[in-house]
Amino acid sequence: MNLLIAPFVNALFWFNGLTGNLGWAVVGVTVVIKILMWPLMAPSLRSAGKMKELQPRLKKLQEKYGKDRQGLAKAQMDFYKQEGINPASGCLPQILQIAVLLLFFSAFNMVSGYSEGKGNFEEINKQLIPALAIKQDFRFNTRFIGSDLTKTPAKIIKEESGKAMVLPLILLLGSGLLQYLSSKLMMPGSSSPSRATAGKPSEKKGDNEDIMEVMRVQSTYMMPVMTVVIGWNFSVGLSLYWFVNSLTMLVQQVMVK
Repeated sequence: MNLLIAPFVNALFWFNGLTGNLGWAVVGVTVVIKILMWPLMAPSLRSAGKMKELQPRLKKLQEKYGKDRQGLAKAQMDFYKQEGINPASGCLPQILQIAVLLLFFSAFNMVSGYSEGKGNFEEINKQLIPALAIKQDFRFNTRFIGSDLTKTPAKIIKEESGKAMVLPLILLLGSGLLQYLSSKLMMPGSSSPSRATAGKPSEKKGDNEDIMEVMRVQSTYMMPVMTVVIGWNFSVGLSLYWFVNSLTMLVQQVMVK
């Protein structure tokens, strides 16, 4: 038994037995994962929200110290300490999210592979607890809202009717939109010029500010686009996981805000 993947495989089989459909099993497992991770994610989201609120004061520090990078760094750390913020608090939850994502992908690929006849039921049973053990003729119901969860959008276009593409398109475009909204919600104060300064030459920014601005733009706009592009070659079931994961994350951000 793979101790890392087995919990996800068992959860998918349990929810499938409860709902009779692999799609609803993916939704159920995704929501449970987000609930279990909430105690770790909440402090990170609160810290990010507080950072957004304090952005004007951080801007004043940047203006005060100008090119004195060492003085600015010390002043920022003192400021974070005074406000009870740990700038690195978001690292562990993000790393954990990526780890969970990879493990779920591996578990779903194992399950969907069996559904397509590529797996061995004995190998699947090694991952399952005795109460969930399956027989050789067991098969998942992989049709969910008109689409086969085990196929990629590219494969659906070639093999099925246009109606089967409705769900993949909703999941891909929806995931991109949800990621965009999530990034905008937690983004620090806008750097767009005000009406009073619109049309006037802007002051030259420091190198660090420029880099941060580029990273912010990439995170806000490029990641949603990459989600759509990469998701085109993932199975619909994995896109469903990412959509529900992104939707739940946005809800949690709104709750914290």
